[in-house]
Amino acid sequence: MSKSHVDRNVQELSKVWRCILADATHAFPANAMDFERDLIRCERLVRARGIRVFLLDLPALAKHLDRSLDNGQYNPSNLPLTKRAGHGVVMPKFLGSLYLLIFEPNGRLRDDADIEAVFFLRQLLLFAKKFTIDCPRSAVVAAVTTMVDHDRTLPEPKQFWQDHSVLPINAGYVSFSRDPDCRKRGVSSGLSANLDAISKLVFSGMPDFCPATQRFKHGPGAISEASGPVNKYDWHSWPEELERCFPICDYGFHNYGSWASHAATVSTGGSLNSLPSSSRLIAVPKTYAGPRLIAAEPNSKMWCQQSLLDYLVSTCDKSWISDFVRFNDQRLNQGLATWGSVGGHLSTIDLSMASDCVTPDFVFLLFRRKPKLLEAIRAARTRVVSQQLAHSASDTIVLRKLSTMGNAYTFPVESICFLTIALAAVLTHRGQTATLSAIRALRFSVSVFGDDIIVPSDCREAVTEALEKFHFRVNTDKSYGAGKFRESCGVDSFRGHNVTPVYYRRHYDAKPESLASVLDTSNRFYQKYLLNTSNYLASTLPRGIRQVAQGSGAFGLECRSALSNCHIKARYNAALHRHELRCLTIKSKVTKQPTGGDYALFQYFTESPSPLTAWTNGYVRRTKQKIVWSWVGSY
Repeated sequence: MSKSHVDRNVQELSKVWRCILADATHAFPANAMDFERDLIRCERLVRARGIRVFLLDLPALAKHLDRSLDNGQYNPSNLPLTKRAGHGVVMPKFLGSLYLLIFEPNGRLRDDADIEAVFFLRQLLLFAKKFTIDCPRSAVVAAVTTMVDHDRTLPEPKQFWQDHSVLPINAGYVSFSRDPDCRKRGVSSGLSANLDAISKLVFSGMPDFCPATQRFKHGPGAISEASGPVNKYDWHSWPEELERCFPICDYGFHNYGSWASHAATVSTGGSLNSLPSSSRLIAVPKTYAGPRLIAAEPNSKMWCQQSLLDYLVSTCDKSWISDFVRFNDQRLNQGLATWGSVGGHLSTIDLSMASDCVTPDFVFLLFRRKPKLLEAIRAARTRVVSQQLAHSASDTIVLRKLSTMGNAYTFPVESICFLTIALAAVLTHRGQTATLSAIRALRFSVSVFGDDIIVPSDCREAVTEALEKFHFRVNTDKSYGAGKFRESCGVDSFRGHNVTPVYYRRHYDAKPESLASVLDTSNRFYQKYLLNTSNYLASTLPRGIRQVAQGSGAFGLECRSALSNCHIKARYNAALHRHELRCLTIKSKVTKQPTGGDYALFQYFTESPSPLTAWTNGYVRRTKQKIVWSWVGSY
């Protein structure tokens, strides 16, 4: 990244931070002089430390603040910008006027803590946490090294996960109560018995997995065999273990004629590989502190993993599990987190590297009552990951964990695992036996969405201990239950109030993606009544963007009062019977590479487009967005 680009980012971040501080001044006019001094302190530190002040230092202060809100006590730290305000005051001088509206001078949380001060303080500290910028190369290497080292701490999967021999479903030790590994880890007999009972209840109402009744499709991500646009319907490999559960003639083609033609091509010199394939590790931007690691799966594995995703989501949505897990809806977790921040009776638990901790043996014990499902999970699992991100790590990694992020069934499988442990730990802690009625009584007390878990506060330590017994790592920095602060699924709540900040992700650079991002961010600041910040971001955008009614969902700058589009041309479209404005919008043009032949027909049957849709076959080679003037309906 060029120095000029970094300087531009620093300048824009400084301007946005200054605007947020101006909005804070309007909310707390008595603190105007203090805010002026805070601005000077921040600018001085930015000159010395650069962009890391906004991306790392301020978010670190916010993390310490959240922990202090949860503990009910602010304790001094050695973080930057935490010099004490004075003798007998433990609060920092930087933004000290806001801290003193929340905490007493001795650090104790005030009974009348100002909620607006909490929001503005977190907004000032967290506004750039998710700013889009490449993290340092060292952070990528560190993330890969951490992933590899952590995987080595997991137990070796049992042999049947490696050689795909017959699953020992009827073996005597096949239960949590009888598993010797559970006893070695100190899992109590009560917890093991409840885990067995809940695993039975989880799958008792589910039909057996039958691939013929599930939907197969390709995911939106890349595949391991190619790094660019590619026809995913052209199978690069179909491993032998996949063939046992998902015969290619039944699930790899739209009819037997197409399969027979392909089989004839392969027999005369084709290259369809039946050997085990590997996934490819990719670093996806997350924050400046480090990337998110996902794996691009082989296209045949991706295809079958999607059928497992379809089965797990559809069956769980129709069972009692939907009272606790909703795979496509975060609102249950968000609402419970807010509710828990009022009375403190619910705690939030966040896991570190959650998908990297799910062991195949735990899944075997949990899913043992559905052998066909378990066989399919094992067949669609990719055991080997190749990577070129860190030269210090091996190019080929044989996984001990079940799967990586990038595997379609990882999210629902891990959610079911976490729910089972949470329910079993809560019931065991309360001395109850796991029955369906006892489980249903925990509705609105236990909830899981991915690695975000909500449990009753009196059982928090018991759930944490149970998770750690099965190799899961609780992220104590993002788990809350002592006080009245909660965070779950992107919603931050304090004493029942939403104190979630608006994240500034990128500045406008004349690209359509940046226009959409800055416009959305401006509207989010507007919704929070941070008008200085909203207006500044709007001023960086080109003229000609219309005003739209708040909540309309239309592309434009939101407005609560009567709309004022007097500087934009208007007309009445007699053909469409509507009033229109000529304004700037974003148009997308998708260029597809046609595949033709059986590939096109297979894609048509898979995607099942509406007859009213102008559908074309092929794979996307390029998506180009343009900022154009266009006539659009007025709001």
